Amino acid sequence: MLLRFYGTKGYVEESSKSHSGHSAFVLEADGFRLLCDFGQNRKGMLRRIRPDAVFVSHAHPDHGWGLEEGTSVPVHASAVTHGLLAKQPIAERVVVEPDRPVVVGPFRITVFPVIHSVRCPCIAARIERKGFTVVYSGDIVAFEDPEAALDGADLYVGDGSTLTGSLVRRHPDGALIGHTTVRAQLGWLASHGVPRAVFSHFGKGPIEMGDEALQEELERLAAKHPMGCSVTAAHDGLELEVGD
Repeated sequence: MLLRFYGTKGYVEESSKSHSGHSAFVLEADGFRLLCDFGQNRKGMLRRIRPDAVFVSHAHPDHGWGLEEGTSVPVHASAVTHGLLAKQPIAERVVVEPDRPVVVGPFRITVFPVIHSVRCPCIAARIERKGFTVVYSGDIVAFEDPEAALDGADLYVGDGSTLTGSLVRRHPDGALIGHTTVRAQLGWLASHGVPRAVFSHFGKGPIEMGDEALQEELERLAAKHPMGCSVTAAHDGLELEVGD
């Protein structure tokens, strides 16, 4: 399988040569391309990417608004996300629900609710093919059921908004919203035995560090856990071979 990143930054003004595009990556296997999220400033790139299907984690601009250009391929998202993106010209909408896996090309996808936003609820995707499992969290404060989402996963694609300074806050209704740290996510991976992680969706701090310092800091944070975890900072254009 091939991972190819077309955008690796969040909804922030900061940008660099390595991180200029909003969240978007493709997981490709057997000639089938699954596009995971498609942020606002990636609009116009679908002809180049040529996805066979799309998964949208939630309806924030840096994750789903690239679809304003319209698409005829199936778009998989929660009912709430489809409702929030109702004005986008999506020809085929597929509603995905927790505990109801769907087959998308060569992949089996199971979604899990995650804590992130009240207005734009987010789901994570557990994507399986031939015994290899990728978990994509998009934006996240926490998994509602971390064991179900992470146990047995081979690769985690996570939220790089902040490395060590929490961006979690409390909504007026009491719910937690925002972004947890990379440090916290690496703790989850250590607890659940996930051996490899790629972080994307970088915020102001990680982008301003520069590529070399960012990679070094990710490795330093990962090394704090006894199990260890191979960790990579994604950048626009990065391609990785994973699985078989």
